[in-house]
Amino acid sequence: MSERDVALKISHLSKKLGHREILHDISFETYAGEVFGFVGPNGAGKTTTIKLLTGLLTLDEGEVTVAGHDMRRDFEGSMALIGGIVENPEFYNYMSGLANLRLYASMHGGVSEARIWELVRLVGMEGRIRDKVGKYSLGMRQRLGIAQALLHRPRLLVLDEPTNGLDPSGIKSLREILRYLAHEEGVAVFVSSHLMGEMELMCDRIGVIVNGRLQSVQKIETLVSVTAADTVQYVLCVDDAVRAEELLRGTENVVCKVCEENGKIQVALSAEETDVQLAAVNRTLILGGVNVFTVTRQENRRLEDVYIEMTGEGGEIHD
Repeated sequence: MSERDVALKISHLSKKLGHREILHDISFETYAGEVFGFVGPNGAGKTTTIKLLTGLLTLDEGEVTVAGHDMRRDFEGSMALIGGIVENPEFYNYMSGLANLRLYASMHGGVSEARIWELVRLVGMEGRIRDKVGKYSLGMRQRLGIAQALLHRPRLLVLDEPTNGLDPSGIKSLREILRYLAHEEGVAVFVSSHLMGEMELMCDRIGVIVNGRLQSVQKIETLVSVTAADTVQYVLCVDDAVRAEELLRGTENVVCKVCEENGKIQVALSAEETDVQLAAVNRTLILGGVNVFTVTRQENRRLEDVYIEMTGEGGEIHD
């Protein structure tokens, strides 16, 4: 990845609030054209990091560079390259969505009417953009917030929990917009969320932060693969689950249990010898008089599974 493709570079970032160290020696990069997910348990330091990136908190130790602009030496220059929504987007409720966008555009300078309408179409607000914002749903306000954040063509878009309160349709729409911005427009999208399933669908890479320390930065598929379990799970549909469990009890490197659903057993096999062991399981059952109707490998591990293992938390997290 060339230096010009680095949209955000964080080097040895640390932050204290009072006597408490919130962030400790964090370093990573995000690139143009990717959606970068940032996840961690409650109090891990996600929101503090985002507030540092967007200028809402001052830097203590470390460096933050946005598209080559050092935040300490050129604060205004770096901020001009960032668009963001931290917590909830704020608008004038008595004004229309269009009037709000025009007002924000005038603050930036150089934002044309054509650019405003380009973004209105991007976020799918053509039919409601002339309505007062006070009548908007949360999902519509989020769409308008993204349009507002993109008015000045930022290199980096920072979003803190943008899916909060959205229904499944709104989440899917937001995901499509963010992936389009990254993959088609070349924007670097930096997003935090507590919805692990959604982050897996949305993000290209992900960073995991725990207790103010960065644990891992990986592509989604790499993170799941590297931390893959030592066993592979299969579900077998049989005519006598209890008998099947008795036959397999004590079999070397095979763990078997009867499923709650009648007529099924679950077996855990060594990931290194899956084929050999699965053949042995089938042979043992058939020779023992148990008919095997179907053998189904269980769904592969997901980001949520990896997250729980790395943090000790449940799948839904907040900061």
